[in-house]
Amino acid sequence: MKLVITLLLAAVPAMVATAGPISKFTSTARAKAISFKVLDDVEGMSEAFEGVFAGLGGYQLVHSAGDERSWINLRYYGKTTDLYAATMEAGPGSFPRKANDVVEWRGVVKGDRFTPYAIIYRLEGTDAKARGTKTCLIVIKLARENSKIVGHAQGANEEAQAKAIADKARPSAE
Repeated sequence: MKLVITLLLAAVPAMVATAGPISKFTSTARAKAISFKVLDDVEGMSEAFEGVFAGLGGYQLVHSAGDERSWINLRYYGKTTDLYAATMEAGPGSFPRKANDVVEWRGVVKGDRFTPYAIIYRLEGTDAKARGTKTCLIVIKLARENSKIVGHAQGANEEAQAKAIADKARPSAE
């Protein structure tokens, strides 16, 4: 009996540790695409493409590009949320584009199931004044077909700031 109680007490901290938000990561590297197509000259856009990538929690990432810009749209069970305009508004500098292949998913674990509530990814844009680029982290609240950008973080503490913005998007029932 003492052994059972000891094992149960030892398991409690492990269960508590998974109660808070955690991060998981997926990739938008072309080699990881479920589908990838180069689009013909769409409305004068150069380098236009659309790649569909595995996400978490029923979501797929649709990495779209054209006219030297790129962004992520979300697809939830066949319904795509267009985040182009909001991404261009939140993006740093001119011609915002996805800066790397990493997408961070913020969520919680219940039992063995991860339930995401936000994603974070890096955008870069041209900074004409500095003759270089600048970056920021975009935060998207996951709400099925109503998913939306809820903020961005830029600067020395941007990773912690982006996680804080994402965690504010966490549904209260989680």
